[in-house]
Amino acid sequence: MSGMQGWPGAGYPPAPGPGGGPANTADNSGKRFGIWAGVIVLTVAASFGLAAATGADARGGGASAAAPSDLPTFDGTDGLEDLEDFETPGDTGLGDGSGSGGIDDSSGGGGGLETTAPTPETPSDPTLDAFLAVSQGDCLANWMTDETTWSSDIPEVVSCDDEAAALWVSQTSEFAVDCAAGPGQSYFSYTSYGAEVQNIYLCVTRQFDVGQCFLGMSDGSANLLSWVDCEGSIAPPYSQLYNVTAVYDAPANTDGEECRSASGDDFWWWTLDNDSVLLCAVIYR
Repeated sequence: MSGMQGWPGAGYPPAPGPGGGPANTADNSGKRFGIWAGVIVLTVAASFGLAAATGADARGGGASAAAPSDLPTFDGTDGLEDLEDFETPGDTGLGDGSGSGGIDDSSGGGGGLETTAPTPETPSDPTLDAFLAVSQGDCLANWMTDETTWSSDIPEVVSCDDEAAALWVSQTSEFAVDCAAGPGQSYFSYTSYGAEVQNIYLCVTRQFDVGQCFLGMSDGSANLLSWVDCEGSIAPPYSQLYNVTAVYDAPANTDGEECRSASGDDFWWWTLDNDSVLLCAVIYR
């Protein structure tokens, strides 16, 4: 029987049939079980290794505390120092309220909201300015041309040596009663109705020169603040013109006789400026 290959006899599993029968199946199942068991063992071993690497506690499933020497230190500033230099695109400065692009609620902020109401401008008044510019001791090229009219409504300051210096300012005031009211003395005034009513009175004394003419009446009364053209018309209610013949420092208790030498026998005279000046004149026409 040599040279023949056979299978064990009774008591052993039957020989495999074509394609593998039950015996072959059992053998394969055992192999598959061994493979799965090996996979499971490897998986569990890998899990324990991962747990050891990550600090996981396989017994409790929780996080395993690392040793104090392994912990990173944190002082409250780690990772924040770089934020100081961090800028967002289009930074408006709202972070600390100091940026020029933010809303500034202060009254003086350059880019803030203005909360102060603008102060209304006071309308200009050139006439008031001109009156306020006059000082005591100034001389003015102003005079009366009739009973109520001045040559100009605005005071014109000139040198007191000027030929046109008709008035001398003795005082400035807010009240008319502060001005003298003797012969050749009165006031040149203006009232401003701006933000508030303001009165300006220039107390003035007439300055005469020989040859000037002024308005008067036949009874010797005259407007000693006037100055008119000797050849011009006579404004009513005046009826005649007086022509200045002399101006003197008035002697005490004068009777005007000092005027006779300059005016002849038919003369008129007045004392002005608190009786300190003697004015001599004749009727011109």
